[in-house]
Amino acid sequence: MFGLLVEYIADEQSEAEESTRRAFLSRLKGQLEELQESFAALTPVEAMNSLRTIRRSISDEFETDVVVEHLTACVEELERIHNGAA
Repeated sequence: MFGLLVEYIADEQSEAEESTRRAFLSRLKGQLEELQESFAALTPVEAMNSLRTIRRSISDEFETDVVVEHLTACVEELERIHNGAA
């Protein structure tokens, strides 16, 4: 699921026409790719907290961007999986 989020953001970045959105997506993709390198080794709580930190770092300018909605949905799904397994 996390890998699909990274791929989705990469696709959005390649299709972005506006330079500020393209730059935002590039930064976000970089953060997520960095997290992806260690994602499998993280506990579910660590993974959720890392994604929440990235989510909180997004400027208000992009708060309503569709990729932010997908990032939020990814965190929520991880929470549901973790809470269902607990």
